[in-house]
Amino acid sequence: MPHMVISYAKPLEAEMEIKPLVETVWNVAERSGLFTPAAIKSRALPVEHFVTGGSDKLFVHVEAKMFAGRTTEQKKALTKSLFDAITAMVGPQVAVSVEAIDMDKESYTKS
Repeated sequence: MPHMVISYAKPLEAEMEIKPLVETVWNVAERSGLFTPAAIKSRALPVEHFVTGGSDKLFVHVEAKMFAGRTTEQKKALTKSLFDAITAMVGPQVAVSVEAIDMDKESYTKS
């Protein structure tokens, strides 16, 4: 844990490579010190159909899904670090958002 799920506007693929974005998100999560590196999972999912603020503005949104237990300050620091790193990669023409989501460990199942 965590699952760093990156949703992005599919047309962004014409402007940049997505793999470095996935790697950057993983690296920021690792540098945060909140997780063991072996537990961090980072993946990107293209969104083909979208409307952003009433327009077709490109976007990147990260859901940082983690087990509960981090402080509000830790989550704020993580989301700000992710936001800053992504914004530096995509520039101001792309809408960027990051969300920290607490998961319920008791109901989480994996193999």
